[in-house]
Amino acid sequence: IKSARYRGQYSSYPIKLFYTSNIPIILQSALVSNLYVISQMLAVKFSGNFLVNLLGTWDDVSGGGPARAYPVGGLCYYLSPPETLAHIGEDPVHAVLYIFFMLGSCAFFSKTWIEVSGSSAKDVAKQLKEQQMVMRGHREKSMIHELNRY
Repeated sequence: IKSARYRGQYSSYPIKLFYTSNIPIILQSALVSNLYVISQMLAVKFSGNFLVNLLGTWDDVSGGGPARAYPVGGLCYYLSPPETLAHIGEDPVHAVLYIFFMLGSCAFFSKTWIEVSGSSAKDVAKQLKEQQMVMRGHREKSMIHELNRY
């Protein structure tokens, strides 16, 4: 990066690109938690309805600790983590779908967070332009393309 004002001076400038922290995990957890709550409420009120059963069927477990409901079928079952390593061996489709959903939703929320928070390549290029800083050997449009590489 070099200054457009002062010729001949250039230095390194740390730029944080694709820095999303733990926000995508929080958003993904909130999405799944809301889906669970809605599914449990519908399952209690309309148990036996075909569409409600597609969303999730629930069973209670009370083994040693406080009783809790866990999904045993429907969409909520496949979006929940496998309980143990043995469950992964018993139902590998469940484990694979959960991993793909988790990674895909976190990637989506991460990309969305970058665009919303103002840390995208376009926003960083705009901030550098406002500070009259340029990348050596790159024009303004190619700077965005170069920042997108990172």
